[in-house]
Amino acid sequence: MILCCNGYIVNWYFNPLHICNVGERMFYAFAVHVSLKTCGSNLQGPSGTFASPNFPFQYDSNAQCVWVITAINTNKVSLKFSMIFSLNIIFVCFSSRLTGSFVPDLIVSMNSQMWLHLQTDESVGSIGFKVNYKEIEKESCGDPGTPLYGIREGDGFSNRDILRFECQFGFELIGEKSIVCQENNQWSANIPICIFPCLSNFTAPMGTVLSPDYPEGYGNNLNCIWTIISDPGSRIHLSFNDFDLESQFDFLAVKDGDSPDSPILGTFTGAEVPSHLTSNSHILRLEFQADHSMSGRGFNITYNSE
Repeated sequence: MILCCNGYIVNWYFNPLHICNVGERMFYAFAVHVSLKTCGSNLQGPSGTFASPNFPFQYDSNAQCVWVITAINTNKVSLKFSMIFSLNIIFVCFSSRLTGSFVPDLIVSMNSQMWLHLQTDESVGSIGFKVNYKEIEKESCGDPGTPLYGIREGDGFSNRDILRFECQFGFELIGEKSIVCQENNQWSANIPICIFPCLSNFTAPMGTVLSPDYPEGYGNNLNCIWTIISDPGSRIHLSFNDFDLESQFDFLAVKDGDSPDSPILGTFTGAEVPSHLTSNSHILRLEFQADHSMSGRGFNITYNSE
């Protein structure tokens, strides 16, 4: 079976690649051979969800999957990858070729139809992806969302509309502070992210300490230090709301004082949520180290002093 984008026809082929064209424009298609595992479906709006085979378990090797999404009338189709993990190659017709674990926040079709083609090789598969699709007006870029721990100014998603972003107090903005809905119905950039700084002093009587980019997963090669300082004579209480680090290689050390040589109250790794901790002094030092590979969800810790 030879698959072409909407409006394209098969012109000639050189096995296993086929060329689809409309006028002078060409687009590669693939022959789906009988020996390959095939999957996919035809989908129609106004919205829905689909996922790679076996999600959230490993997808099959040597598979060719095609999903065709058709909007009603002249509407367009927007795609948002709500979950994505390392994959071989996925082609989004008229848009892009995606591989690995990074995708745009939102992908918008150029007409009323879009298809996705997942191609996997003979190697061991990964978890794959989950996609939400939705019909949008033809001169719209769709709602890109709001960053976690962020604030968005603007609620228009039509051509030339501008959205501006900032982060909640205590967080740093990484990425563009504003994005524009372009004439091609794509946002000029992905929405930014709001991360918790890796070095900081806390002097408020209560607050929250988060690992960088929590809960999306912290990066590699991190060495973060947070110091919590309360009034002399008081003590600081830590409550661990969530905790997930790469076991044995990434760890959080809590020290009773502001010096690297201060007594250690506890060193934590893995996914077991630590118990409540209380300082003996009015200062706590939190040291977080992550190695060069893998990562977990991170941690969410609240503190108060009395």
